[in-house]
Amino acid sequence: MRQVVARALDVIALESGRPEYTEAFRAAQEVVTEFGELDLADRLFADIPESIPFLLVAKLFDLLAWQTDDNGSAMTRTIERWLVEGTHLRKIQIALYLDIYPFPDEREMYRVLSNVAISHPEVADKCRQLISSRQNR
Repeated sequence: MRQVVARALDVIALESGRPEYTEAFRAAQEVVTEFGELDLADRLFADIPESIPFLLVAKLFDLLAWQTDDNGSAMTRTIERWLVEGTHLRKIQIALYLDIYPFPDEREMYRVLSNVAISHPEVADKCRQLISSRQNR
């Protein structure tokens, strides 16, 4: 794992228990500066070892959305692709625990997350929670 990513993850882990982030945004910006924005989510996924908790990776992705020129749009499309593919549990977990609703269309989100819930029972509750909370907003 690149040092800039390890540092960002360490800072996020440290600041997650605090009321607000102070250094985490700067650390996330350093990741974008080093990696660039092209295929950022896929390249970071490949760089971060599976020993790093997926929730911590999701927090990094959330912060990165604020640091990219498109406000995380390309990363969102990537995680939506991960959900549609539905083949890699870690990718699915990261995608489900971001602070966004995947897919602009509610029906598409329902269809994809329903399929994910069937294929991966370990995340079925989270899929149902996202579907329900989007319907209730």
